Amino acid sequence: TTDQLVSAVVGSDFILPGESDQFAALFAQQRQVRTATIAVDALAQKQQVSEQEIKDYYQQHTNNFLSPEQFRISYIKLDAAALAENASEEEIQAYYDKHQDEFGQPQRNRYSLIQTKTEDEAKAILAQLKQGADFATLAKEKSVDVITARNGGDMGWLEPGTTPDEFKNAGLKEKGQLSDVIKSSVGFLIVRLDDITPATVKPLSEVHNDISAKVKQEKALDAFFALQRKVSDAANNDNESLASAEKAAGVKAVETGWFSRDAVPEEINFKPVTDAVFGGTLLGENGTPGSNSDIITVDGDRAFVLRITDHKPQAEKPLAEVKDQVTALVKHQKALKAANEQAQNLLSALKAGKGDEALKAAGIAFSPAKTFERTTQDTLTQPVFALPLPAKDKPSYGIGNDLQGNVVLLALDDVRSGTMPEDQKKAMAQRLTQNNAEIAFDALLKGLRKDAKIKLDDAGTSPQQ
Repeated sequence: TTDQLVSAVVGSDFILPGESDQFAALFAQQRQVRTATIAVDALAQKQQVSEQEIKDYYQQHTNNFLSPEQFRISYIKLDAAALAENASEEEIQAYYDKHQDEFGQPQRNRYSLIQTKTEDEAKAILAQLKQGADFATLAKEKSVDVITARNGGDMGWLEPGTTPDEFKNAGLKEKGQLSDVIKSSVGFLIVRLDDITPATVKPLSEVHNDISAKVKQEKALDAFFALQRKVSDAANNDNESLASAEKAAGVKAVETGWFSRDAVPEEINFKPVTDAVFGGTLLGENGTPGSNSDIITVDGDRAFVLRITDHKPQAEKPLAEVKDQVTALVKHQKALKAANEQAQNLLSALKAGKGDEALKAAGIAFSPAKTFERTTQDTLTQPVFALPLPAKDKPSYGIGNDLQGNVVLLALDDVRSGTMPEDQKKAMAQRLTQNNAEIAFDALLKGLRKDAKIKLDDAGTSPQQ
């Protein structure tokens, strides 16, 4: 019943073909517009700024002139690659002996199969095979496994990983050997071992270099993890400095210069490291240097232990430091105000029919006409389409701002209805219909909520009608 109500409201909305045509023409509308730009930067160069104006602007916008939080840290870097040692011949031989399966082809067996639904059928077929009947012929005639039956029961070559357990447990060792009847989840099976390809192993000389690289990498990682534990213990036991950690690592800590979140030195610019620096857990009271970090691993083969050695909190920059910046901003602010006032005066003159003289006096002129569409990627598009339609031989005027922040006078000369391909018009009509339906449904819900009587249960959470 509820679905019927929803469908009746949502599914019955529509727009007329004439409405669709009007929407399409409006959406695809084109406007011919001329522009005249008042350059704010040029006006800014002419502005005079007093010391009091600079001071007032600075005090009103103090939060715009903050120096970011800054750190200096000391860090020890551990690198697995630096710990790599050459592999001995004994180690290479031992790896080769232990990982034979990595360097060759395991034994492969080729099997043929006959599958039946009942055990009696399987026993009868097995008896025929033992009396010399042809396996392939019986497989094609009797096997219910359609795929292998087509090939006379042939299953192809199987490696240990793809060989069914029933085959492995059948005790087949020699070519041509038949299994007994095997009960399986798919019925009853008779299996024959057709052929054997013995396992092969590449000689050590052929894989020597690969093994050497693997052993070298494993030794480096083992040494790397052992060193991590050693350095971590030292850093935790002596939490007042990195001196003990330096001794354990066998390297001196590196000290950075001052840096902020937006300018992290490249050598430590890894997320786990920066998270530790800027997370606040390594700082002491009042932003003083605190404790050593735990081991921080990066990409699995590098690790850092670090300590914050100095810290500057976010702070206001003194006016003397940012005076030039503030002066430029005040000039720009005054220039923008002057540009808007000039634009309003010119707009009044244009509407009064005295625009030519006013523009000439201001030293600006309209550009040739440009076509704007609603999809035009321009900051002027919205103010252009907000202008009223022009009268005959009389442009419609307005004001906008371009991408550079300049103030722009707009002269709308002509408006033309656009055209839209039928498929786009149809899609637009569907969207409009759906939108209208959603508005109607929302109104229905509001009406129902207004009229319905709702009572909450004792817990105050579950509404009941």
